Amino acid sequence: MATLFEQFQPVSKADWLAKVTKDLKGKPIDGLNWAINEDITLTPFAHADDLANTPTPLTNQRTNNDWEIGVKVQVGNMQLANKEALNALMNGVNAIAFELRKSPSKTELKTLLKDIELEWISVHFIFKQKSWKRFIGFFLAYVEEKGYDGQKLNCTFSFKGKIVSNSKDAARLQEIITQLPKAQLMTINTRSFMRGTEKIVAEITQTLASGNTALSSLNEQNLDLNQFHSQIQFSIAIGDSYFVNIAKIRALKLCWQQVLAAWNISSPALPNIEAHLTTATQTDNENYNKIKATAQAMAAVIGGAKRLYIYPSDEIKDGLGTPFAQRIALNIQHLMQLESYMDRVIDPAAGSYYIENLTNQLAEAAWTEFQQL
Repeated sequence: MATLFEQFQPVSKADWLAKVTKDLKGKPIDGLNWAINEDITLTPFAHADDLANTPTPLTNQRTNNDWEIGVKVQVGNMQLANKEALNALMNGVNAIAFELRKSPSKTELKTLLKDIELEWISVHFIFKQKSWKRFIGFFLAYVEEKGYDGQKLNCTFSFKGKIVSNSKDAARLQEIITQLPKAQLMTINTRSFMRGTEKIVAEITQTLASGNTALSSLNEQNLDLNQFHSQIQFSIAIGDSYFVNIAKIRALKLCWQQVLAAWNISSPALPNIEAHLTTATQTDNENYNKIKATAQAMAAVIGGAKRLYIYPSDEIKDGLGTPFAQRIALNIQHLMQLESYMDRVIDPAAGSYYIENLTNQLAEAAWTEFQQL
C-alpha cells in the first residue's frame, strides 16, 4: 500500500484551489462556502493543510464503535409499561429508558421490571422530580432480591436538580457507587438546549457549563473527582444538519476532556453521550421523517454516541407513535449495525479533513465562550 501511495505526488491546498478556481470559470470560490453563523464559515475544499496536527481518533479505550439500541417507555401504568418494554426487548432493543411520571413504590418497581434480565441489557430511569435516594434504595433492594450482581449492571438515572447537596447525599452516593460501579447517577439533560444549527456553539457551551456545575457540586462535598466524574453522562438532541451533528458530538468530547483537565483530573476520559432524535425535527410527512431519521441516526453513531433513541416517524401526532412506526424506527438501528457494520470502526469520522476542521472550529468557539462564563 505504501508503494501505491508513493506513485502519487502530494497536492497542496494552494494547488487544489487554483484548479478549482479555474474550473469555476470566473465564479467566486467564496460563493461555495457555508456560513454556520457569524463566526464560523466552512469551505467545501477542506485539506490536510487546514489541520495543524495529524488528527487522533477519539477512541476512549473502545475496541469498536458499538452503541446501545434504545427505546423510551412512558410509564403511567406499570403493567402496560412492563409489557411494552418486554416487547421492545424481544424486537432487539438492548437499552430501555423508563420515563416516570412519579417515583414508584417498591411494589410498583417490581411490576415495572418483571421478567427483565438486568444483567443482559442496560436500563435507564428518567424522573421529572428529585427523588433519587428513595428510588435507588428500592432499586438496590430489587437487585438484591433477584440475586443480580450489582457489579455487572449498566444503568443510569436522570433526576431534576442537584444530586449532591450535603454530606449525607455524598455519603449515600459513595455507598451506591460501591454497589453499582457501572451506574451513572448524574445525567446532564441538554436536549432543550438545541436551537438549530446557527446556535450550535451556544448549545455546546451550555452543555459544558451544566456538566461543570455537576462537577462543582461533587467537589463542594469533597468527593474525589478522579473517581466520581464518571458518574456524569450527557443526553443530547440531534438536529437536521448531518455534518454538524457529527462534529457536535466530537467537539463536546474534546471540550469535556478540557473541563476535566482543568479540574486536575488525572485521567480525563471521553464522556458517555446518549443521543435522542426528537420530534422537534419531525414534519407532517411520515415518510420524510423516516428518511431524515436515518441520516440523523448515522450522524449520531459516526460522531460516537454510546446510546441512540429514534422516535417513531408519527410520534409528532400523539406523542406515542403507531406500532408500525415504532418497528421501522428500531429497524433503522438494526440495519446500521447488522448490514452496514457501522459499529465496527472506532471513530469513523477521524481523518476526514472536512469533519475534523468543523469539529475543531466548534470546539474552539465553544471553549472560548465557556471560559468567558
